[in-house]
Amino acid sequence: MKFTKLCNIRSFASAAAVLTMALVAGCNQIGASLGLTDQIEQVSPAPIAPERLRVTLPKVGAEATLAPVAQKDAITVWQTLDGITLSFRNGVLTATRGLGEDLISSDISKTVSMLKGDTGNGHYPMIRTYLNGEDQTYYPAYQCRQSRELKQQVKIDDVPLSLRRLEEVCVSPNHTFTNIYWLNAERTIVKSRQWVSHNVGTMVTERVMR
Repeated sequence: MKFTKLCNIRSFASAAAVLTMALVAGCNQIGASLGLTDQIEQVSPAPIAPERLRVTLPKVGAEATLAPVAQKDAITVWQTLDGITLSFRNGVLTATRGLGEDLISSDISKTVSMLKGDTGNGHYPMIRTYLNGEDQTYYPAYQCRQSRELKQQVKIDDVPLSLRRLEEVCVSPNHTFTNIYWLNAERTIVKSRQWVSHNVGTMVTERVMR
C-alpha cells in the first residue's frame, strides 16, 4: 500500500483552515506542530480492498491517496495515513472526520438518485450537518438540481477516459455551491468535485487508475 503526499505550508486567516492541512498523508510533523494528536488518531489504515482514491483540497494545497477501510451497504469509508476519514455513498461525499471544519453528515439520497438518472421534478432537498465554533449543531438546508450534462474526455493517471459529466447546483438563502461528477458507462463516479465546508472548500476525488 503506497500513499502519495504533498506538503504545502501556507498562511491562513483562521486556525480551522490550518487544521485542514492535516489531510496530507504522511505529514505527521505538521500534525505534531499544530497539536493535532488529540483530534486525529494516528493509526495506519487496514485496507479492505485494493482500490485507492486520490483526494485533493485545492483551497489548502493538500493531497492524499486514501485506502478503503470499511464498507456497509453503499457507504465506503476511506482513510489517510494520518487517520482522517472520508465517507462516500456511491461516490457521493456524505461525511468527513479530521479536516477541522467537518461535514458531520449529509442527506445525499436524492443526489444518488439523480446520478442514477432519476431527476424527479427537477429540484430536490439536501440537508447537511455541521458543528459551529461552540460545538453546536446546525443544519443548513439546500435545494439542489442537475444543471447540465455533457460528454467529456478526461485523463486520470495518463489514462484517457470518455466520461459523462453531471453538474449539481445547490442553493440556500446564504450560500450556493456546485458539485461536478464524472461518471463512466456504468454510472460509477470516477472523478468528482464536491463541496465540503467554507474553510475546507471543495474536494476533488479521482479513482486511481494504476
